[in-house]
Amino acid sequence: MSSLVRPARPSPRAAGAPGTPARAHAAPLVISLPDGLSVSGVTMWAIRLAGGLARAGRSVTLVVHDEPPGQARLDIPLERGVAAIRLSGSGGAKPPSLRQAAGDLSPFIPAYRNLIRGIADRTGSPVVFCPTLLGDAFGIGAAISLTDPDLIRMVGWQHADIAYDSRVLEYYEPAIARFVGVSSHICAGLRARLPRREADICCIVNGVPAELEPPSTRPALRADGWKPGTTLKRPVRLTYTGRIEHNQKRVTALVALSDELARRGIDHSLTLVGDGPAAEELDGLIARGSSGVRSRRADRIRRTPPLSPEGVRALLESSDVFVLASRYEGLSVSMLEAMSAGCVPVVTPVASGATDVIKDGMNGFFAEVDPAEDDAAVAVSLAGAIERFLGSPASVIARAAWSTVRERFRLESHTLAVASVLDAAAVSPARPWPTDRPCAFTGGTDATGSGTVPPDGAVRLRELLASLAERSIILHGAGRHTVELAAVLAESPARIVAITDDDRARHGALLFGWPIIAPGAAATAGATDVVISSWIHADAIYARRAVYERQGLRVHHLYK
Repeated sequence: MSSLVRPARPSPRAAGAPGTPARAHAAPLVISLPDGLSVSGVTMWAIRLAGGLARAGRSVTLVVHDEPPGQARLDIPLERGVAAIRLSGSGGAKPPSLRQAAGDLSPFIPAYRNLIRGIADRTGSPVVFCPTLLGDAFGIGAAISLTDPDLIRMVGWQHADIAYDSRVLEYYEPAIARFVGVSSHICAGLRARLPRREADICCIVNGVPAELEPPSTRPALRADGWKPGTTLKRPVRLTYTGRIEHNQKRVTALVALSDELARRGIDHSLTLVGDGPAAEELDGLIARGSSGVRSRRADRIRRTPPLSPEGVRALLESSDVFVLASRYEGLSVSMLEAMSAGCVPVVTPVASGATDVIKDGMNGFFAEVDPAEDDAAVAVSLAGAIERFLGSPASVIARAAWSTVRERFRLESHTLAVASVLDAAAVSPARPWPTDRPCAFTGGTDATGSGTVPPDGAVRLRELLASLAERSIILHGAGRHTVELAAVLAESPARIVAITDDDRARHGALLFGWPIIAPGAAATAGATDVVISSWIHADAIYARRAVYERQGLRVHHLYK
């Protein structure tokens, strides 16, 4: 663990004080990785971008927090010239996880501030700070802009098409110099939410390494004229690489896909590469086997720990199809990596990213499925798309997939576009955080308003619970919104019997003494009503309220 030692504070002239020309190019960059070097597209994006910028002579520093419990650190060498800082507290004590800090940013701010002051002193330029993943990572940048506004310029990336990421950028808009969306859909959403900042919003698609020559052709899968029921010359090789997680990636649907292909008599193998919170659950499903299919799961499915970039590339070059069952994405780095290796994508057509890249039947295939569908429905749709692939000119489509990445999603083009935004941000005016707003996105338990709970959240919840007095209710949501409103819940005149959550990993645990159960099991708790305990995700949860209404429960949207 490396400690950050506070350097001398830079002079106003070195920092680009008013009246002093700021450095016009090669602004130094600091990227915060609050989940460390764990498996994720954001991690790979940061590492590759840092390497490309460092090769061009730019100062780049990655601030690396600890990986989440149970997730391994990726063993990826950093490019020469990229600095990686691991945090430690005073006296070598390790600071808490930023995810578990409950909005207390005090263990982190001094280390980040010292780092940024030192880089600004060395380079004579404001430092561009790019937080990732967590609102509280942005909160650290906001806090520094209060004390050192001339030394920091924050750039906000939206990597995923989810309400949380949108809300984070809205909340920190006063301190953000430039906004970047990774797809046209995300950028359109940013412009709609931040119309006054339209000139500061740009779309920069992700980039990945792309070979100059197309990958070698795989051995033929079939004879001409294949149709369902025809025997393949060899098993079709399916691969997934990425985070082993259910809420976004829906990885357990890939096990159901393998079962569905086996039922259809399609010989195949499925390799899942990665790590994440659903790894144990996935391994159990694979080992447990299945009934009514022609082979055991363990004979056709395997999961491997994260591989090196070279290992991932070799696997993709030997695979036929890259499968992705995501509920949402930004612009999947794993999908682009697969396409650059000539591995044909079969993916769900999420609103963001995939539809910017894939032309169905030409360089990949879409499996039409709703984000709320269960694993079985997703599996049927994915299997149908794989059958369409098997009936297509596979080598032609594989070459088209490679060509798409080579022409439009090269890492070199991405790095140049990012460099331009960083330098524009560095010479833009300072944007100090408003002194009357909390820096942290995650609020405390007083429910005074934060990025997670609006200022009137406590009042709304108190009034709704009063209207449900003496009824038995379930709260949907075991996250920060519920935690921050704990004081209101403790005084509830309605009887709270359980909490439901979409995160399977939380089922069976307790929150404030209430059991956390699956939404589909709500009726077993004896409830009559469901209160959606979320602000950021309330609309998306309400859109899926049928899971409760089918059980005879009434669903209440706190913010409608």
